[in-house]
Amino acid sequence: MHMKTRIALGKERQMEQAPDYEAWRIHALDLDTMNGMDVWKADPASPHYQYNLIQQRLINLRQWRKSGDWAQVVFALREGLQRNLGNLTNPELYKHTRVGTKYLIDEYLNEVVSTLNYLCDNEIPDFPYAQKLLFFRHTGQSFGRSSLMLSGGANMGMFHVGVIKALFEQNLLPRVVSGSSAGSVVAAFIGTRKDNELDGLFTGEAMDLKLWRRLGLREVVRQKSLMDGQEIERFLRKHIGELTFEEAFKRTGRIINITVSPVDKHQKPRLLNYLTAPHVLVWSAVLASCAVPGLFPAVTLMSKDRLGHEKPYLASTRWVDGAIQSDLPAQRLAELYNVNHHIVSQTNPHVLPFITNQSRKDDWTRFLTNLVKDEFKFRSRQMLQLASYGIDRGIVKNLLEGAVSIVEQRYYGDITVHPQVHMRDYQRILGNLTRAEFQEWVHEGELATWPKITMIRDQTIIGQTLEDCIIRLKKQRSSPAVPKRSGPARSKRLHAPESAAVAS
Repeated sequence: MHMKTRIALGKERQMEQAPDYEAWRIHALDLDTMNGMDVWKADPASPHYQYNLIQQRLINLRQWRKSGDWAQVVFALREGLQRNLGNLTNPELYKHTRVGTKYLIDEYLNEVVSTLNYLCDNEIPDFPYAQKLLFFRHTGQSFGRSSLMLSGGANMGMFHVGVIKALFEQNLLPRVVSGSSAGSVVAAFIGTRKDNELDGLFTGEAMDLKLWRRLGLREVVRQKSLMDGQEIERFLRKHIGELTFEEAFKRTGRIINITVSPVDKHQKPRLLNYLTAPHVLVWSAVLASCAVPGLFPAVTLMSKDRLGHEKPYLASTRWVDGAIQSDLPAQRLAELYNVNHHIVSQTNPHVLPFITNQSRKDDWTRFLTNLVKDEFKFRSRQMLQLASYGIDRGIVKNLLEGAVSIVEQRYYGDITVHPQVHMRDYQRILGNLTRAEFQEWVHEGELATWPKITMIRDQTIIGQTLEDCIIRLKKQRSSPAVPKRSGPARSKRLHAPESAAVAS
């Protein structure tokens, strides 16, 4: 075996065994260097984005900043700050390397972020506080927000914990998080815990991991379900507590959203959060979102009254698994929170066979793979719809309509993270996980997220900076003095070399 090949294989093994992102990144950068990717990164030219546009905007921003022409800087940012400016979010820009992309993109993003921070934290001539706050609010509204959406997937959903751990450790975890079915469990766990309380979730030490109990035959007949709903309710109450959505938001600042589907087919699925259902207890929303028909009984949501006492919420309505009709509630998140960018952690067992890691595939292979997937979905939808037309009512009709809804949904986002599953994973999809199995899923989530960290950072850093600036400006209202800096602040650099640093 060629020496270079042996070294590359050794690096790939070290990446798989890396204990954290920094260790993984070192080996990944070594592989990029071995493959000559530093040359590719240094050359701004690419057919996948408008590099001339980005280059010129970078030059202009630097010139205006150095000359102190802040009015022109503000005008240019307000006019042209767009998420996909010049096709910057094109995933093709991240398929050549394991870490990073064109240095020009990194320089441009760092220039924008450092300039925004400087505008926020310093007194600028003819740019008073009220005008400054309005600038950041309008620019943020125009730019949009990012969200993390966690799919269903039973035990495979513990993969989400690893995804969240990887994002949290790199300060990339969006404030807006949605979850359905198994994803709702993880969303509720992070949405009811402060940052310093998350370690117990990441290690599994804060959980007993006992939430599954199969019912006996008599109980199955009586409850019309295979699993014990009371056991999972006990688990959720213990680990989530008696917080409402509003209380969870006030405690953590995270905006958790949980999807539930009504048993009554004439009603639409609901997205529960601190705006739409402020007094609903989070644990009951999760219980409903996990109530897969046939596995768990339908659920009545619970809420708190004005005195803090527990009471039914919409007592006449029962709810089931949110993934049936709305696994990834992108449209509703856009309406409520101005979300236009979605990071998806996808673990649905019926979806994973049709999601492949296309980062290393050529165009023809990707085209044929997508063609087969689209044809399968089209034929499945036709068959299910034809079958349902001949049935007027009953459980079979409901099951067929539910299957049509499942097939028609979109199961990916702007950035999609998913596990590489094997047959053994399907065999252990139900049942209580051991501590070791839980930690395997967490590490699997980290390994799947680390290669996408650069793309996630690049696509979210401006939006996050705008949000942070608005928060800081609101705090300045009560502050007697505004801190000053000698020059624009630098954002943390991830993949650019020293030679590519933003000019001061």
